[in-house]
This record gives sequence, structure tokens and C-alpha cells, in this order.
Amino acid sequence: MNAPRLLVSGYYGFGNAGDEALLAGLAAGVRRLRPGAELTVLSANPEATEAEHGVRAAPRTLAGLRSELRRADLFISGGGGLLQDATSWRSPLYYLAVIRLARRAGLPTACVGQGIGPLRRRWVRSLVRRELERVEALAVRDHASAELLRALGVGRPVEITADLAFALEPPSEEEIARAWARAALPRGGDPVAALCLRLPPGDEAGGLADRLAGALDGICRERGLRPLLVPMQRPADLSFAARTAAAMEREASVVDAPLSAREVLALIGGCDLVVGMRLHALVFAALSGVPPVAISYDPKVDALMETLGLSVAASAADFDPGALAGAVARALRDRERISAELKARRPGLRRAALRNVELALGLLGDGGGGEARP
Repeated sequence: MNAPRLLVSGYYGFGNAGDEALLAGLAAGVRRLRPGAELTVLSANPEATEAEHGVRAAPRTLAGLRSELRRADLFISGGGGLLQDATSWRSPLYYLAVIRLARRAGLPTACVGQGIGPLRRRWVRSLVRRELERVEALAVRDHASAELLRALGVGRPVEITADLAFALEPPSEEEIARAWARAALPRGGDPVAALCLRLPPGDEAGGLADRLAGALDGICRERGLRPLLVPMQRPADLSFAARTAAAMEREASVVDAPLSAREVLALIGGCDLVVGMRLHALVFAALSGVPPVAISYDPKVDALMETLGLSVAASAADFDPGALAGAVARALRDRERISAELKARRPGLRRAALRNVELALGLLGDGGGGEARP
């Protein structure tokens, strides 16, 4: 029997470490459960995607999609916050159009590891309901996404799994050392707090950067922490990190080396604490057993922290420096306990993440779904 050919769609090739981690988790799951399957990824930068992930990649244009649909056996919409219109209505429109074209081409279609919403426009909600009703496999990464689909009127079964990045192995000590060396960062000395920040929607003037800088500067000085600003998406996060670092009195390092998702995971694995707005910075912390302190700018951050059995520390919309300082103090005080609890949750989250891949591969109809093992 020929190896099945899988076509994968997502926000890949844009330099976002979180979305690249989703692809890395999906690829790892496919290789584990269906060795030999061929993965073709629709990407904004096919050459970079092939180099980072060891997969075949094609342009994510509709022309490129039509060409790839003719040779594929299975279509996978590969997870993350694809179906939301908080940033732009164009995002869900593109991903829903890709799903529709895959179905019209007669391909079994899976939407897995999805984070649904926010969906602010009525017509977008209608399109999401209509298209997701018709896919053969549907899995979301948190309860909030499942509840939103039910509220939209999606009546078909929806399985709750986990973010696909949880399918990744934690970084080894060797990987951590290599990532820190690649970023030209010294190890040792004061404990390191990774600060993974982003410009929140609606704050184009960057006023939050100054408020964050003041709060984080005071926290790091009081707690003896060395601040390390880790951009998760280049170039937007890099400029925001530079602005934040410049406004801090305590000397802060900014990671400006272009790193793969795996290298960012390893970099965070070598830190003592993560203060994160970016969702996958918090996922990387959980994978590494590093206490995460979350600043929420989107419901997906709250949903992740609930999954981890933790609470959000502060909100970007109504930022409270005192609440953030208190959360950091508690995370440092309870560091060993939090780390142990995160590591205890890891096998279950890994099984749930691999369940996404199992559901998708099960559509091949030849028993190819395998079994998600810890």
C-alpha cells in the first residue's frame, strides 16, 4: 500500500514560534502513529518550513492549494487560533475557504487542535457553523472552544483534546545549552525570568509597553531576577520587546537571534520563570516544568491556564501591576510544587494532543489512526 499523502493547512511560515510548534507537534504525532506518511504543508515560506520541519511544503495560495488537493489523500486544518476574527475577518475566511475546497475535492477533512474564537461578526459565526458541521473529524483544544461551538449551533460531535504543541517532547539539557549558546546568552548567576510579550490588539500606540516595563522592572529588581525578553513572533514581538527593555532600569537582554520553535522551547526550558502574554510561551513553560505567570489579552490564555490548573495573573486590558507582582512572588515561592504539578500533567496533555492526530489519521479508512500512547 502506498504511503498516504496528508495536506496540512495553518498559520505556517510567518515566523510565529507558537504556530510552528503546532506544526512540529502535528508532524511528530504523524511520524509516531503513521510512519512513512507524507506531509505536505501549505506555507507562506515553503523553503523555511521544509528546512525547519523536514516536510514537503507548498505555497498557501489558492492556486497552490488546488494543485496539492489533486495529489492528497487527507486534508488537515492543523490547529491553533485559525478561526477567530479579532485580528481580521480575512483569517477565518481564508481557512474556511481552504476547508471547503478540500471537501469539494472529495478529501476526508479533519479540523483538529482548534482554538475557536473570538467570533465577533455574525456572518463569520454563520460560516464557521456551516463549514464545521460538514467536516469528518472535529477536535478543539479547550472547553471554552467547545462551548462556543455549541452556542453557535454546531450539533455534530466535538472532541476536546489539547494544543498540538503538547505532543512535543520536553527539551533536554543538551538542547537547552545549545539554544542558549545560539542566542549568545550566558548561563548562571541570578535566576532568569523569560518575558514573552506582545502588542495587544487595539494598543497600537504601545502604551502597555511602558506600563509593563515599569511593573516588570520593579518585580525583577525586588526579586533579583534577570529579565530576558523572548520574542515569539518576528518582527512584531521583537520591536515590542526592544521598547520594553529600553524602558527598564534593570539591564534586560532581548533575544534577537532567529530561532526555530524547538530552540525557543529549549531557551524557555532554561529559565526559572516565564511571564507570558503569548499563549505558546506559556505552553513551552508547561512542557518544561517552568512556572508560568500569564498576562491575558485573549480568552485562549485564560482557557490554557485553566487546563494547567493555574490562574491568570493579570489582564492586558485592565493591567494591575500589583496583581502581577503578587503572582510572580507566589510562583517563585511555590516553584518546586508548580513544576512538579506541571510535569505530572504532561503525560495526559501529550495523550490529548496526540488524539488530534489519531482522529485525523482515522479518516484514512485503513486503520491508520494508530493509538495515542503516553
